[in-house]
Amino acid sequence: MENMLCGKNDDPAKDQWETYDLKPVDYFYPERDLVPDPLLDEKTMEKLGDRLEDKIRLSSGDFEDLIGTLRIDTKFLQESNAVDYSLFLVRYPASSTPAVVGKKNRWRVGVPSSDGKWKYRAVLLDFFWARHKLHAQAMAGVVQTFNMIGRQGPMTITTTAEEYRRKSLEMVEAMVEVHEEEY
Repeated sequence: MENMLCGKNDDPAKDQWETYDLKPVDYFYPERDLVPDPLLDEKTMEKLGDRLEDKIRLSSGDFEDLIGTLRIDTKFLQESNAVDYSLFLVRYPASSTPAVVGKKNRWRVGVPSSDGKWKYRAVLLDFFWARHKLHAQAMAGVVQTFNMIGRQGPMTITTTAEEYRRKSLEMVEAMVEVHEEEY
């Protein structure tokens, strides 16, 4: 696992760095839905998922690079029957030049936004449910039973790897604004 925040602590603009753990919003989280609301405080609820209220502004080439890589990686995850991963996005000021350890991949160094205001780093990560494993199947049964009563809608543990991949890619496509570089 690599440190997507590498160089942040040495950056004079470190307070402007933003991180987002992004998952398709169609899914409820078992941690939230299986535990009664009075037992979860607001800070815990906020940590379960992030929303990027802005857009990721990329050139068409950078968008094709991002979505192409995500299609390949999520296809691998789908074929492994994995769900519940997220796009971890780091956004920091374009003027920052943080250090990078290891290979100087563009998404590790920071891809500049098409408006020249930000740089982005991105990686797929999170806890992966392998849908075919006994624990995941048992949890899916519990969630489906609970869902019959609570009618909370789809959850990551009850979805298919194919559907989760499709919704993940749709999420990324919806949050990106494609422009030719303006700066």
